[in-house]
This record gives sequence, C-alpha cells and structure tokens, in this order.
Amino acid sequence: MGFGSIGMIWTLVIPAIVFLYYFFRKKYEERTVPSVLFWEESRKHMESSPLISHLNRNALFYLQMGALLLFVLLLMKPGITGSGEHSDHLVIVADTSATMLAEEDGEPLFDRHKTRMESLIRDHEGARFTIIRAGGFPEVLLQVSEEADEALRIVRELGLTYAHQDLTAALALAGTVAGGKQADVHVFTDAAGPEELPAVVPGVVYRIHAAPALPENVSVRQFGIARQEDGQSAIAVVANDSPADKKASLYLEDGQGKPVGQARELTLGAGKSERVLFNGLPDVRGLQLKVDADDGYPADNTVHAVSVRGELPVYVETGLHELVYKALQATGADVTAYGSGEAGQLPEEAIVVTGSEVTFQQRRGRTILFGREGEPEENPVFITPSEDPLFGFAPGEEIYASGLYPPFEDMKAVAGPESSPLIQRADDGRIAVLADPSMTDWPLRPSFPMFLWSVIDSFSREQAVAGTFLPGERRPVTPSQEGGWQLYTAAGEYLSEFAAAEAVTAPDKPGLYVLRSGNEERILSVVLPKEERMVTAGPSFNAGERADGGTTGLSAGKQPIILPLVLLILLLILAEWEVQRRHGLSY
Repeated sequence: MGFGSIGMIWTLVIPAIVFLYYFFRKKYEERTVPSVLFWEESRKHMESSPLISHLNRNALFYLQMGALLLFVLLLMKPGITGSGEHSDHLVIVADTSATMLAEEDGEPLFDRHKTRMESLIRDHEGARFTIIRAGGFPEVLLQVSEEADEALRIVRELGLTYAHQDLTAALALAGTVAGGKQADVHVFTDAAGPEELPAVVPGVVYRIHAAPALPENVSVRQFGIARQEDGQSAIAVVANDSPADKKASLYLEDGQGKPVGQARELTLGAGKSERVLFNGLPDVRGLQLKVDADDGYPADNTVHAVSVRGELPVYVETGLHELVYKALQATGADVTAYGSGEAGQLPEEAIVVTGSEVTFQQRRGRTILFGREGEPEENPVFITPSEDPLFGFAPGEEIYASGLYPPFEDMKAVAGPESSPLIQRADDGRIAVLADPSMTDWPLRPSFPMFLWSVIDSFSREQAVAGTFLPGERRPVTPSQEGGWQLYTAAGEYLSEFAAAEAVTAPDKPGLYVLRSGNEERILSVVLPKEERMVTAGPSFNAGERADGGTTGLSAGKQPIILPLVLLILLLILAEWEVQRRHGLSY
C-alpha cells in the first residue's frame, strides 16, 4: 500500500482532540433518586459480561474515533501499489537530473523516490538487484547482485548529476540487463510516457513512478555578460511558470559570493517572462545571479556566467598555400583573407597568419609565420614534435620536411633541435614555422589543423576563460605552459586534475570553477541544460507483460481504495446515529 498525499497525516490531530475531550468531559451529575431504581441496573450488569457492558456504555466514542481515523486515512489517498506480481530480478532506474529537486510539501522528489527505492529493496529480500543511474549517459551502478545491503548502500549514496536524463537509453539498458528473463523494472522520474519505453519483451514489466503534481516555478531562462566601454553589463530573462503572479528579488554576486551591483525587485505575471538588465558592473570574470522567489523548484533560481570577449578574428595572407586556409577553416575560426599591402591596417587584437617576415617582425604577439626570406637549406629531415602544449592533442607524429629555413636567434625551438628547428616560439608568443607548406607533408595530416587550433586557443588565453559547460560535459582545453590542469571551486577547494592531452570534465553541480596550472588560471561556468529549467509531472503506470501472461499493456501504478473507505465511513456514521437515537449522547 502507498499514499498519494502522505502530508495529510497532520489531520490526526482531529481524532486526538476528540480522544482528549472524552477524558475531560463531565462523566456524571448529582441527582437524588429512589434506591429501588438501581435494582434493574444491577440485574442487567449481572447478566452481561464486563466487555459488553463497556462497549455498551462507550459505543458512541468508539464509533466516532473509528470514523475520524478512517476519514484521516481517506485524506491521505491510500492505494495499492503494483499488481502484486514480482519477479526475482529487481531493476531500479533512477533519474538523477536537476528537476528531481522539485518539491512537494517541502520535500524534494528525489528524496521521496529514494525512500521508495529502499522500501522496494527490503520488500524483495533474496532477489537479484540491478541499479541504473539515468543521467546524461546511463550508468550501471550495481548489476545482478544478490546483496541487498549493497543495493541499499548505493541508493543511500545516490546523488544528482544535474544533466538532462537520457531515459530512453537507460530503459533500453535495463532491458538488456534483464537478458530476456523476467524482471521488474522500476523507473523513478518526474514524468515519462509510453513512447519512451522500449519494445515489449515478454517477462519484463516496467513500473513508472512519476511526480504526482507540478510545483510552482520561477526560473532564469537566460543569463549572460557583455563587455562595454563603461564596464560590464549583465542581462537575464526570468520566467514565471506558475498559475499565479510571483514576486522575485534578483541579486548579483561574484565567484566569492560578494554582492555586485544593485538588487532588483519585480513582479512576474502568471506564465509571463521579463528581461532584466544590469549596467555599470565592475570588470569581473564570472557572475552568479540568484533569484529569491516562493516556488517549489530552487535549482533553477541560481545561474552562472563567465565574461567572454568573443572569438578573436583570424586574418590570413592571400599568398599562403591553400591547405593552410582550409586547415584554419577546419578549426572553426572566423577566417578573413587580406592582401600583402593591407598588413598595416590589421586590428591589433587579431590573429595574423602570414608568409611575410616583415609583418611577423612588426607585430607583437598573435602572429604565425610560414617560411621566411632567403633560401631554405635543402636537407630532408623527419622531425618529431616535442611535448609542448601546442602538440597536446597530436603528440608523437613524425613530420617530413624537404628543407628548412634558418632559425631566428632570439626564439626557442618547439619542434626539432635548436640548431635546425621546424617550429620556433618568441617570448611574446609569436610562432614561426620554418618551412613553406609545400616543403612538408604536415598540412596533409590531421595533426596540422589541431596544431593551428592549439595556437589560436593559446592566443586567446588572456581572456582567462575556459567557457561554459553543461554538467559532466567533457571538452578539450588547450594545455597550459605547465602541461595539465587542476580543477578547483571558486572558493579554492581542489576537485580533480587533468593531464596535458586529456579533455576536461566539468563538475556535475552548476557553479563557477577555476582551472589552475602554475601561475595560469582559467575560469569556467557550469549551467543547467535548458530542459532542466522547466519542471514536469505525469501519471504513474505499469507497462509490459509476463511470460505467463500476467501484467500486460498499461495500467495504473497505484490502485485507489477510496470507495470502500467512503462506504465504511458512511456505515459508521449510520451506526452513530442509531446509538444516539437509542441511548442518547454519552456526554
């Protein structure tokens, strides 16, 4: 048995008040009567048993208490969960997305589901257990184990991943784990439809446990930071998904939790959204916006953003080899061709790829040179790139060059020996490739556009921003000069470490984080997916069929027993009326 509204248990105070009233009621009144009147009562007491005599005197009390207790039970919406049929394999699929924090009567849906999971495991003592976490990527936490204590431990330690759930893949994985044998697959989520269930497999029954009600919600749909001449500005779009108007207070804070700018107060109409602009903000790398509102889903009331200056433009000299231009396009850069006479008009912040040594020497930083003036030395060589971060995503690949230009004296070798390097780097970050693209097979290799991407990304490091990630997202980040990265919270707590050629995995919990390597820092933000900024609810149901023809099709997940309770309450009320008619009130 389960309850659809366990919060109504507070109504037990009503029968408790009636119970206490019977203790303090006036039990008798003084009256002078002839003694012969007691003869008949004495005879009746002698003829009846003490129990029957007690019930006869207190019948109205017991009938009233019984009716009140049944009425309280009725308010709690009792129902019989499931069909009463169980297999020896219990599969639990747990949705760990952010919307599982939606509250009902102040309790998150995730906590209620975990309580139900523990109850299921105890009820299936001796069965085999499989637990699947349905996050962004389904993960099997326990597979076909007979250890009930281990299953309980995993459920108790189960946490949210905040990423949008891939429920379809998780259910397909559950069917695979069942292996064509009988299994009860219990799915704990906020809402699911029959279309998300896999094809019917005989013996596998799916039991969906969903959110019974949709909570009120005020959410931040969009939030971003823009740089302006007079400082920074932030813009947010706040929406009210509730059926009534809502008041909301908006606060801006930096990564350390210090207030930034002025707080805002606004009233949102039902189903309406409003854009809020914050101007004149100080130059900070990351901001978090907090919304204080009376709603049932707090996870989307806080959102984070980092300050990005935008992608740097890339200018390529028209005389360079076509493969260089195509490789730059493959990096996703905003590439623009320029003539040799336009070099002096290029923006200072632009990244320039040139074949002119004059342009290379005139610029300071953010410049890539292919070849140089003079004649190359015809000496075929195979050069292996060093462990420099520029080759972090394409290490160990030999590059053939039919000849090399003389090196620059004031630059350091990045690939090849110091006496005859293929690639050099200046102190200000400029990169010189001492070979024409036609003199080497490198432009034909996949490592060539990866090298250019690393160079362009390294030129953008002064923004000190790694970008915006989704919970648990993996993304390559150019290694620092020291090599790998260490991940910290904005408060300085160490979380994890990543090698030079390893993709960075964002934390699950939304917030502001910092990548550190030596003296270099890059800030990143983790935000909720757009699907997790709107709460959903749906009915619970069963689907599937037993191999012996047990449960088939769709059926309600909880069979209500309201009608029998109503009939029983009416019967007790009729009995009370009859007792009062025959004997009068007992107080």
